[in-house]
Amino acid sequence: MKQRARIIQITGIRGILLVIFIASCLAAGFVGFPALVAVYGWNYLASQFAIPSINFLQGMLLWALIAGSIYLLNDKNKYLTSIKVKSPYQMTDDEFKKIIDSARLQSGARIIRSTQLTEEELKKMLTSGQNISNSTNPIQSNKNIEAQKPEELEHVDK
Repeated sequence: MKQRARIIQITGIRGILLVIFIASCLAAGFVGFPALVAVYGWNYLASQFAIPSINFLQGMLLWALIAGSIYLLNDKNKYLTSIKVKSPYQMTDDEFKKIIDSARLQSGARIIRSTQLTEEELKKMLTSGQNISNSTNPIQSNKNIEAQKPEELEHVDK
């Protein structure tokens, strides 16, 4: 069985030097250069504001803090779930439905209360001479229709 796996073979001094060169390039590219940028950026801000200057080692530490923060904030599933505050009491679906139903009832009661006449408004209507009994009552109008004869009902339907 022939496999097409490519295996890197490090042999001799030439292979060891190649590994050292690759590791130093990666370290310079991912650690050294950003640390140098952090040093120059911090020292520029230090010349503008009253903060102390930093050297390259402190720039590497600053870059490590920045890179670690970015890594932690982008990988929410691993690290931030342990920080998340979990409630000790989980509501069941029935409890949640009861709360929603009570909120609906309270909002309905609030609407009804806002549309009811206050005692003062009722007194004003009575003293102004308006006849409240002239208002239409849907229950009485249904009773009147039921009391009519079937011939009259046909006339009403047309």
